[in-house]
Amino acid sequence: MKFLSMKQEPNSTPTTLKGGHQTVAIKFERRLGSRRSSRFGNLRHNMKTITMFSSRSLQSLTTCLLAALLCSCASTTVKKTWKAPDYQSGAIKKVAVLAVTDRVLLRQGFENRFVTQIRERGAEAVVTHDELSLPQIKENKQAAAERLHAAGAEGVVILRLMNVDSTYREYRTGEERYSEYVTGFGSAPWYDYYTVAYMDMTPTYGNLKQKVYLETALFDLKTNKRVWSGLTQTVLTETMDRVAEMDPIVEKVVAAMRKDGMLP
Repeated sequence: MKFLSMKQEPNSTPTTLKGGHQTVAIKFERRLGSRRSSRFGNLRHNMKTITMFSSRSLQSLTTCLLAALLCSCASTTVKKTWKAPDYQSGAIKKVAVLAVTDRVLLRQGFENRFVTQIRERGAEAVVTHDELSLPQIKENKQAAAERLHAAGAEGVVILRLMNVDSTYREYRTGEERYSEYVTGFGSAPWYDYYTVAYMDMTPTYGNLKQKVYLETALFDLKTNKRVWSGLTQTVLTETMDRVAEMDPIVEKVVAAMRKDGMLP
């Protein structure tokens, strides 16, 4: 049997076999066009999926960074102050400053800053870290008081740590995914459960926040009584410069003492 060769146009009538046999439709062009359209459709779908995933990931990452940035801003506030109701002696013109901590550099940093800011506002102040160690004060309180009087101090400002509250939070950039396995019974196969766990391994960012409470007390060396005290709260994060926050702490404490008439 001999086939008759003919060129088939895409939209022409079906080509038949010579001799009255069954008509056979030749649709090579249509099939090729259909395959091309399917491939381009899949490509557009994949590109759309990638774009959506990238946008979501970028949005999640931006949210995490913004949260970390907002949490990283340190702030110091004076929570409360107290003044002895029977104190009538007026502002203390010269004070000695004592930071109660066994970390030498931290003690020096606070005492030096107190002295600097008090002097800038017209009063007199002296440090104690170069004259009295904490064990010396504990061992002989009377001798320590005499040395403070010898330095010309009328009062002593004592700074101490009250409390530290710490919280730690984690932020994940990927989307939340859930598995139906809660009680251990479920209909999904093990591979579906594994897929959820595998896709959940996205980068995690942590943020440590601390609330540090410091108490500052002012004692009158003439009566050895506390005449003023203030409590500050400072919010700190692990990425910030904690030394730089010492200045606003001291500044706000000194401002509070001057506001209550304890310093000139």
